[in-house]
Amino acid sequence: MPKSKDSQKSSGQKKVEIKLLSREFCLYSNPTILFVKFKGGKRAEAAQWSLEIQKMIRGIVESVIALENFMNQIAQNKKLYLENQEITISDEKRYWTMIYLIDNALLRVYACSDKIAQMCRCYFEHSENGGALEVIRKCGCKEIMTEDNCNFGALMNYLARDNRRNQTIVEALRKLDGNKSIQTLRGYRTAFTHKKHSLDQTGGLSPTVKATYKDDGTVSTVFKFGERLPSINWFRVAIVNANNAIIECIGQIGSIIFPRDFKIDSLK
Repeated sequence: MPKSKDSQKSSGQKKVEIKLLSREFCLYSNPTILFVKFKGGKRAEAAQWSLEIQKMIRGIVESVIALENFMNQIAQNKKLYLENQEITISDEKRYWTMIYLIDNALLRVYACSDKIAQMCRCYFEHSENGGALEVIRKCGCKEIMTEDNCNFGALMNYLARDNRRNQTIVEALRKLDGNKSIQTLRGYRTAFTHKKHSLDQTGGLSPTVKATYKDDGTVSTVFKFGERLPSINWFRVAIVNANNAIIECIGQIGSIIFPRDFKIDSLK
């Protein structure tokens, strides 16, 4: 049977599978189970962050799925309906929606790394795992690391100076930090929060304008146009690779932070 024209069209998507957290990790890091089993403690405290990680991973996955669906609809020129009534979406709005989904995934990728840091902080704070950690400021000042000042960068900065911690966890975190997609996408993440939002080019290529006062009181101005972004599909692949790096990291450290030292009936 010949294929339809629609089925012959392609969105140009590179095949890359998005990985998910294991069911075993989710069960053994359940804070309620651990609280009941061990009457609280640092393991249960760390487990609350595993739930936050699960939320972020789900957000990344759902954003990628929505992006892929949108890309396929555009490639196949499929009509969209709302309550049996066809709706028309302009090319600009299609593009903006896809950028929104990319933004949504990027926010969660780096939020997820910070929540991994919180989970590791709770593990390391146990007296058998080295005790309290410190935040080391650029000025050299130190303060105890807590939930309020812990993030992935602060944790990695401290671990670079403390070789007493579990090296399997440390190396897994270093590998995650050094992942190519994690490093490349980080610039787009910071642009969303406190720099120019270069991802949104619906208004054209945003220029860079830099005006500087000279000693003689005159003003020197440098103007240059922005650069075109990589393709939507490039972002999709990079986000999937970043997600998979996170999943791999958790796969390496999960059984250390949450040992499988008791049985859970639902695993049978």
